[in-house]
Amino acid sequence: MAEKAGSFAVEPRRAGRPRDPAKYGAIIEAARAAFFARGFHAATIEDIAQAAGVSKVTVYSRFGDKETLFEEVIRTESGRMAAVFDEGVAAGRCLEERLNAYGTVLMEFIYSEEHIAVDRVLMNEIAQSRRLAERFYQAGPALCLGRLATALGDAAENGEIEIDDPWLAAEDLCGLWQGISDMGIKLGLEPAPPPEAIRARVERATRLFLKMVGSKP
Repeated sequence: MAEKAGSFAVEPRRAGRPRDPAKYGAIIEAARAAFFARGFHAATIEDIAQAAGVSKVTVYSRFGDKETLFEEVIRTESGRMAAVFDEGVAAGRCLEERLNAYGTVLMEFIYSEEHIAVDRVLMNEIAQSRRLAERFYQAGPALCLGRLATALGDAAENGEIEIDDPWLAAEDLCGLWQGISDMGIKLGLEPAPPPEAIRARVERATRLFLKMVGSKP
């Protein structure tokens, strides 16, 4: 599935297996807070290292540069959301339940203050650098959409739904989940919906989608 999102032919340097999981997690969380609050350029390795309780040398030896650390932060966030599918499969949940769980986690992030901050602080910076934009897209939106496309493709192969293209179907479903309801929030015209409203919207959109693609019981 990843070939569509990989049309940019980006081959970024990937972080290796963390030698100290606790230290790795501390760096990622500190970097996440710094990037989301201050933006890519204003967040410094020095500040991130201090917040994580490690040295700058440790950060550089683990990630190489700030772009790679940023990419890993976005990839980790996407991985947390994508893991919802695996948890649903392990729990024996049906397709609708798995889609609802993933959609809820995704929409809760999109409606969160952190995501609003990403849009306001980070996106202008990211757009000014094609390389950074490509790395952000591959580690974030493309990874999330790709996991959803894989799940829908698997469901189609199992005869649960009928779709012509898993990637387009994933885009369709994401569009139904989100709509344009976040526009007023980004503009500061209305507050973010509470969790119960997000779940209700996601469940309604999933039902509509499954009706369109011929969900089997």
